[in-house]
Amino acid sequence: MKDKFQTKPEVFLYFIKSDFKEILLRLCNKILEECENSLINLESDSDLTEVDKYLWVKDRDNFVPHKIFDENMSELDNLVLFKGSYEKMRSFGKFKKLIVAPKVKITKFKFFSRFMLFSDTTLTKDVLKNLKEKLTKYEIKYKIFYEYGNFKWKLVN
Repeated sequence: MKDKFQTKPEVFLYFIKSDFKEILLRLCNKILEECENSLINLESDSDLTEVDKYLWVKDRDNFVPHKIFDENMSELDNLVLFKGSYEKMRSFGKFKKLIVAPKVKITKFKFFSRFMLFSDTTLTKDVLKNLKEKLTKYEIKYKIFYEYGNFKWKLVN
């Protein structure tokens, strides 16, 4: 039986041309400014290591404070990196937003109120039509964005 108070998540899909790490750096800075809590879902150990290092050292005058999920976490940890399936994780109650890196596959939209999925594949009319049909079928609120220039976005739905 479904919880009658459970709301459908919002899904934001981003078809990107820029390097995901650059987009993530900008997004993380915005998340920290707004004091939000977000989990960042990466595909592999190498992705986790690469993004972790990038967020610490990319900007010489600044860094993005974050944790890797295996570390001891506190209530002050706003950004947490992890790899693998979010459905297998146990403790993510305070996190309402899931950021999903390109190449990470998810099959269900549950546990989070907002999903931000990034894809580096080409957005075609057929892909767009298929996405819209699937999301509409499950009554999921969504927005689809296409990066037409460096960090310039167009809403395509």
